[in-house]
Amino acid sequence: MNAISDIGRQDAVLHVDGLSVAFPTPQGLHTVARDISFTLRPGQVVALVGESGSGKSVTARSLIGLAGANAGISARRLTLGTRNLLNLAPSDWRSLRGREIGMVLQDALVALDPLRTIGQEIAEALSAHRWGNRRSRIQRVHDLLKEAGMPDPALRARQRPHELSGGQRQRALIANALALSPPLLIADEPTTALDPTVQTQVLDRLLTLRRNGIGILLISHDLGFVARLADHILVLQHGNVVEQGNAARLLNAPSHPYTRALLEADPLRRPARAIQPARTASPLLSARNLSVRRPGPDGMLRDLVSSVSLDLHPGRTLGLIGESGSGKTTTSRIITGLMRPDQGSVIFKGQAWNGPERSITERSRRPLRRHMAMIYQDPLGSFDPRWTVHDILADAVEAAGRPVTGETVTALLDHVRLSAAIAGRRPRTLSGGQRQRVAIARAIASDPSVIVCDEPVSALDLSVQAQILDLLDALQRELGIAYLLISHDMGVIRRMCDDVAVMQAGRIVEQGPAEIVLRTPSHPFTRALLEAAHALSAPADSHHIVETRAI
Repeated sequence: MNAISDIGRQDAVLHVDGLSVAFPTPQGLHTVARDISFTLRPGQVVALVGESGSGKSVTARSLIGLAGANAGISARRLTLGTRNLLNLAPSDWRSLRGREIGMVLQDALVALDPLRTIGQEIAEALSAHRWGNRRSRIQRVHDLLKEAGMPDPALRARQRPHELSGGQRQRALIANALALSPPLLIADEPTTALDPTVQTQVLDRLLTLRRNGIGILLISHDLGFVARLADHILVLQHGNVVEQGNAARLLNAPSHPYTRALLEADPLRRPARAIQPARTASPLLSARNLSVRRPGPDGMLRDLVSSVSLDLHPGRTLGLIGESGSGKTTTSRIITGLMRPDQGSVIFKGQAWNGPERSITERSRRPLRRHMAMIYQDPLGSFDPRWTVHDILADAVEAAGRPVTGETVTALLDHVRLSAAIAGRRPRTLSGGQRQRVAIARAIASDPSVIVCDEPVSALDLSVQAQILDLLDALQRELGIAYLLISHDMGVIRRMCDDVAVMQAGRIVEQGPAEIVLRTPSHPFTRALLEAAHALSAPADSHHIVETRAI
């Protein structure tokens, strides 16, 4: 498994032979990637798959000089073209990044500079390598954003990251990585938080790059996406390659139990939503005719949401789906009382909760505030990094007006299937799945009636996604919580939702029982979303996999 093929050695973009990465700990060196080997040639895609913590991202970062100052990196051979990547100076890495190696970082929510516009961020990469003049760089930025699938690229180039949706930020990262047309692109979860139609656009863009001779190292927990793009797959577990081979063969007939477990964790392969309590006559939360308009960078008013109406019933899950930038998160901010609508109203538990009236204030909401909670897309960004898990949960309990004891925190951790031993740890020391469980524990600390879940599993690998979805399902049965679930993942929607509302350009174009909407959609946009999701799904189904060239 560790031998590197001699075929095409002369024209290989990247040779990795025996790469190992270790970090010092008080107990000694901890190896997080061990004896990784593969060859990547022009126009080929190698994918690294595995659970969170398996060594995928640290392997990729080692290839771009970003593994960390304390990282111990060794290899029998590590070359980019003819250049040896072992023991490069920081200035050498700076000259390589962007021009020779592009990288799409995993966390689009925090990877962009919040003080600069998207256009300035991308133009800096061009300017740093003395590409063109100011006018040509501006046009290049617009072209890159358009190629990455960004709507209104000239407008978006003038906006800062907080003005863009998560998917739009991800597309800006892709445009930034491709600014100088590097021969090697490292894509670390490039479709995280993207809806199926945009995932398809990203897939088409990466396929075009592959046809143009770009070598791509892909890291993804989305096995359907991997199946459509990759020529060769390495499956990592605890830093070790447990299986590798041709993508079509490996995904159709995996030989290792761990690979089979990853495939079986795909939400699309799991049972659909179990029957939940029927809708009650009176919804727990009702939104009517919500509308918000805001000026863009050009000063023109644009509708963020328009005439949005929906009902959320006790013990049921309403899924809100749509393309990136369609208004899903804005709608959730109005429902949680974090944004005031220009028109419309939200009634929660029979009381006025939000609306344009100045009489509806946070003070008036305070008696009901503990009955509504939120699980954010980026749990790490929503935690105070200085606090321990105990501090985070204790603060949520206190905010709900309840006494805090050690037993209270332990009970919350037990609810989300976490050991009491992690109470003293800080968020950065936890895995992605553990952080999401802590976020769920914080959300249920106030004994809420409603939890708004904004892409709660988009950044998690499939096996951890399955665990978190099972946990949310179990908590709903145990505690009777109603969920408003925002997701781009049709597998998650199918698995979790009783009802579905579909948004396009700030409007709800279709809604109803999930079984009906997902099986027999009536609106063309809903059909397009489902068709895009189907095209990216079913990695273990041979007729969905494009046969690829052996490496």
